[in-house]
Amino acid sequence: MKSAKKLIQENIVIDNAFGFEPEIEVPYKWEVIQRYAKAGFSHLSLSIATDMTSLETTMHYLAECRKIIAQTDNLVLAESAQDILAAKKAGKLALSFMFQGSNPIEKNIDLIEPLVKLGVKSMLIAYNINNAMGSGCIEPHDGGLSLLGKKLVAEMNRHGMIIDLSHTGYKTSMDAMAISSKPVIFSHSNVAKLHPHQRNLQDDQIIAAAKTDGFIGINGNGPLLGDAQASAQKYVDHVEYIINLVGDDYVGLGTDYVYFPEIFDAFMKKNGVVYPSNYGVGKIESFRSTAPENLQEIVIEMQKRGIKDASIIKFLGGNYLRVLQA
Repeated sequence: MKSAKKLIQENIVIDNAFGFEPEIEVPYKWEVIQRYAKAGFSHLSLSIATDMTSLETTMHYLAECRKIIAQTDNLVLAESAQDILAAKKAGKLALSFMFQGSNPIEKNIDLIEPLVKLGVKSMLIAYNINNAMGSGCIEPHDGGLSLLGKKLVAEMNRHGMIIDLSHTGYKTSMDAMAISSKPVIFSHSNVAKLHPHQRNLQDDQIIAAAKTDGFIGINGNGPLLGDAQASAQKYVDHVEYIINLVGDDYVGLGTDYVYFPEIFDAFMKKNGVVYPSNYGVGKIESFRSTAPENLQEIVIEMQKRGIKDASIIKFLGGNYLRVLQA
């Protein structure tokens, strides 16, 4: 058994969910990304738009992010799994983009192809509430995937954009997984059996995702873990549950790190329509342990429970690489 530090240093480490949207207005975003690089991460999926972000704002922000990445020596835009491997070898942090919701494309599925070429590698179908493609997870009535949503799934499959069903309603998610010809992920969601939160997943959703050859990225935030301290122990409870349910090929990191405590309350209130009762969030301390510097604690806890290094390597980034290659 290797040390947690060595496992992180020597292998691909990928966080599938990092909120970077233009609505998060703090000046130190890129400094936080450098913390991920220093902590040994290989790839970070930057969420640069949600269902609250217009197409115009999204495209301006996308261009700005691409420019900064191109001008920063230790960052690289990843277009493939090979780019992530090459960045790791060169000591750089690979980045790609994700949308948390499909509203930014404004019902135009023809935008999928150019967005993929610009570095957008995954997109959520819906973000908590209903949109043109389907239902979000907090809606009392989930109508399932719409006709346009079914066309969106096909178009994303065709151009290699990963379908992400975090924040998406139960029926809508099951509809999408039933018709997708490619692996489907939940980038930052947890287990409802361990904590019955509206953002968490039922066992049949987890099993369906595994059948597509996708994975579940475990969210590190207290309200979804069912632990106000967001401890490594509780985090690994969710990891271990999925390994026991479907195997070690279907779980990964999706910490959803909240790095903006000084504006957190204002951000949640401003976007209150999609964050009911603040998700039951209490103090901002509920998010502290999701910081990139704390990854070793999670790996150490996995080792304490007898999870083998080969499984930990899959969890850290191997499972995402498999999906991206597919």
